[in-house]
Amino acid sequence: MSNLRELDIMHAHMGIFNRRNLVLADRWLMLAACALAVAGVLTLYSASRSAYSEIPYYVKQLAWLGMGGVLAAIIICLDYRFLISLAPVFYILSIVLLIMVLIWGTTVKGGQRWLEFGPIGGQPSEFAKLALIYMLAWYFSTIKERIRWFPFFLLAFVIAGIPIALILRQPNLGTAMLMVPVLFVMLYVAGCKRWHLAAVVLAVLAAAPVGWSQLEDYQKDRILTFRDPASDPQGKGWQTIQTMITVGSGGMSGKGFREGTQTHLSFLPEHHTDFIFSLLAEEMGFVGATTVIALFGVLLLRGLTLARGSPELRGTLVGAGAVTILGFHVFVNIAITIGIMPVTGIPLPFLSYGGSFYLMTMMCVGAMLSVNIPRGMFADKGVDQSQPMPQAGHR
Repeated sequence: MSNLRELDIMHAHMGIFNRRNLVLADRWLMLAACALAVAGVLTLYSASRSAYSEIPYYVKQLAWLGMGGVLAAIIICLDYRFLISLAPVFYILSIVLLIMVLIWGTTVKGGQRWLEFGPIGGQPSEFAKLALIYMLAWYFSTIKERIRWFPFFLLAFVIAGIPIALILRQPNLGTAMLMVPVLFVMLYVAGCKRWHLAAVVLAVLAAAPVGWSQLEDYQKDRILTFRDPASDPQGKGWQTIQTMITVGSGGMSGKGFREGTQTHLSFLPEHHTDFIFSLLAEEMGFVGATTVIALFGVLLLRGLTLARGSPELRGTLVGAGAVTILGFHVFVNIAITIGIMPVTGIPLPFLSYGGSFYLMTMMCVGAMLSVNIPRGMFADKGVDQSQPMPQAGHR
């Protein structure tokens, strides 16, 4: 445990905030994030061709990219253990904001999801994702081996269940659904018993008919239409059919930048938000689409590597949670776009238009980069790295 004591002493000496962390951050992950950000701005620049907005999408996205970059840099410079110590405060604040949405929120596209304070507004559900990650990291690192006891295991579901229930009330099924894999991944990383997870999965499957009865009619329609979109090609199946046509029309090399016809002639709704990947595939083709997917692969794999190499369990938990959030968004969004999952409101990181989501994406990138930086500091302090550092709670 001597290396862990060295870590505590070093953090106390260097303070909570250290700008030098920016120099020590992983280059590959940062390069992948920058490349995806550029791809997103260029794609939205193309999407702005057919948009009717006072301020073009890409201009707003550049502003959010700047703000998100600042937030990511702050998270990188801060001691991740300090942020985890504040997790209960973040968690309670996110719950309060989610309750405020249900009382005073603005209704957009059939859901009461926005909270506005004068000219400033946003979706608290986006920030609740990150608050849940830090809260679970705080909880698991506090109880340690007791996560293998069933009551402590169940308490994690209560912690995650409160924001999930509030988000479902908006209703926002996509965001609520996202928090489930985050919880399961972090439970697994924390060292829970696998049969506990298996028991929960079986219980969820058994309760599926009850869950189906609680869905809104439009949510049921999306799932039923997914099975046979041709049954209502001009109505409920329109989005699914058009997104597959748009992706397929790009061919191998695409129609060319800003030359997409399916999107710019308004055959495909929401091509600047949830279906931005369709626009990319139409204009850049298979080559451009797979290049972006490869960049996501680099981002997520580097994030997993950094999480695994974190000197402490709490850092590994934060990194794994952030990777799960972004990875789930990428997988589900692209799966919906190519027609292998029913339509759900899941945007694509870096590419989809949206302020709250973009800020959350950048904060996740900052969280992934922050958890492995202490190992880099040891090289300058003469601490022996020949042996791997013990990870508290790892089994």
